[in-house]
Amino acid sequence: MMEAIAVNRPFSGISWKTYLIAAGTLGTLALYILAWAYPTFPGDEGALVKFQAIRSGWLDDTAIWFSNLGLLWVFVPAVSVLIGCLVVARRYADVFMVFGGLTVIGIGHGLKILVDRPRPDYYLVDALPHGLSFPSGHTLLAVMLGGALFYLVGLSVRPVWLRRAIQAGLFVLVIGMGASRVYLGVHWPSDVIGSYVLGVMALVGLICVRNAVATAR
Repeated sequence: MMEAIAVNRPFSGISWKTYLIAAGTLGTLALYILAWAYPTFPGDEGALVKFQAIRSGWLDDTAIWFSNLGLLWVFVPAVSVLIGCLVVARRYADVFMVFGGLTVIGIGHGLKILVDRPRPDYYLVDALPHGLSFPSGHTLLAVMLGGALFYLVGLSVRPVWLRRAIQAGLFVLVIGMGASRVYLGVHWPSDVIGSYVLGVMALVGLICVRNAVATAR
């Protein structure tokens, strides 16, 4: 009788977290296949136009400021300092997580070529953006690095009020980066959503591996 029960319930030992990760991975794959098949998603154009309807001078400046955070000469030195500090502190599992995040960012650029989606024609800035549209590289960068910092701050900063304040600021930066890309008209909303989905799933995986590495040491 017990053997029959074991045969009939082969997945009984799998945790709900595993099911959730599997569902998220399949959902991410489906999203990227749909982006490859269709140049836009339903509601993309309408949402972009409504977003730009609130245009103002200070929003233009803020959106451009967010975009500048994604420039090589801005984030490369910042990441180098972060990695250097982690190496000095001998937090090698965290170094692995940051390098993993950079790898995911590189994969995101490769996925742009595979999906091959053109950018929208709603630019609010004079300089036309280069490259393809899906997923948003700036947003994926913000999710991976901002998410890694969010996690590291949770481990390292002791005063609760300071930890929450820094994490809230990082959350605003991540959301603001995605919003700025749509506002400037250089990405469809679904491009940004694709980056958020991929970034969150990748972060979950990297944190799991990071914790396994830290435990093994």
